[in-house]
Amino acid sequence: MKDPALRERRTASAVLIYLIILVSFQVFLVTVAVEAFITSQEGLGWATAIVSVVLAASAGFFVRYLRH
Repeated sequence: MKDPALRERRTASAVLIYLIILVSFQVFLVTVAVEAFITSQEGLGWATAIVSVVLAASAGFFVRYLRH
């Protein structure tokens, strides 16, 4: 069986990489949402804003997971 400390470190590293990807995608979605609202495409703006909020909640969950 593998060392538990090594396993925990690998899990934390994987979660950190996933968190970086989520935040990067969220920044992209915020940019799209702002541009959509500026160009009067409210449907696209609200859709991307909602997805961005869901990603922010997911990122918050993963940050909480990393701290424990």
